[in-house]
Amino acid sequence: MVAQRLANLSDSDLQLIEDLLSKEFANENEKSSTWRAKNGYAKPFEKAKRLLVCMNAIRAQRDLAKKIEVKW
Repeated sequence: MVAQRLANLSDSDLQLIEDLLSKEFANENEKSSTWRAKNGYAKPFEKAKRLLVCMNAIRAQRDLAKKIEVKW
C-alpha cells in the first residue's frame, strides 16, 4: 500500500522529498562534525544513516518512474 502511494507521486513531489531529505542529511553531517571536533570522538550516525536510506529509496523510485514512463 505504501509502495503504491509512492508510485503515485509525481516526479516533482519526489524531487521535493529528496531535497528536504538532502537538507536534513547535510544538517546531521554538520552536527556530527561539530560533535567530533568538540568531543574528540564520533557519535553514532543512526539518523544520518536512516536519512541516506530514505534518500536512496526516493532516488530509486524516481529512476523507476522515469524508466517505465511511456514517451511518445
